[in-house]
Amino acid sequence: MDTINYTSDSGFVNKDVAELSRVFTDHEKLKNVGYNVLYKAKRFGKWYILKGLNDEYKNETFYKNLLDKEFELSFFLDHHNIVKVIDMENDPVAGKCIVMEYIDGCTLKEFLDTEHSSDVYRKILDEILDAMSYYHSKQIIHRDIKPENILITRNGNNVKIIDFGLSDTDYHATLKQPAGTVKYAAPEQMDNNTAIDCRADIYALGVILKNHFPKMYKGISEKCTYIDREKRYSSAG
Repeated sequence: MDTINYTSDSGFVNKDVAELSRVFTDHEKLKNVGYNVLYKAKRFGKWYILKGLNDEYKNETFYKNLLDKEFELSFFLDHHNIVKVIDMENDPVAGKCIVMEYIDGCTLKEFLDTEHSSDVYRKILDEILDAMSYYHSKQIIHRDIKPENILITRNGNNVKIIDFGLSDTDYHATLKQPAGTVKYAAPEQMDNNTAIDCRADIYALGVILKNHFPKMYKGISEKCTYIDREKRYSSAG
């Protein structure tokens, strides 16, 4: 006899039908990012992002561990300016993947291609700093803060920091070697013998301010980007 579940919409339904409704559909491949692949997919009439591994990396232990690490670091983050990680699942199309909320927006780089008011710029900076302060309080260093990893929502111009794939904490052993995007990486990130801290992310933010907000935050960007990290701001707060 089939197992049945009760739903408020249609009474009793076959359990297999209920399980089928959890399957992602309408997969749309967005892009390959290094060893990762991203899909936009639908479930229960709602869009999600599935982040998995490119085919050539799917059976590589190192990269599978990196995906696991990103999920472990991101899953417990709960902040309105950080993309929400929902689950880790096996999907027929994406394979083993991180399930994340879908953000309808654009990257900070794309957003800054058009003019905005000083109030909007200040709002964005405040939200970036608030998110950084939050995840730093969880002992997480992002290590790849750059305009492409900061999304701005179309509705409300809200910040969503994404891609904790290169992030690190003291208690993880995976990917301890230098990492990050060279243009935005603090000098100490390229040194195997130096333990990094939150000031690496502050340096990256300073580069963003210097490149994209040169007239508004010159003094702040200079203090963020000192080669000697002891001279930088000690925290995002």
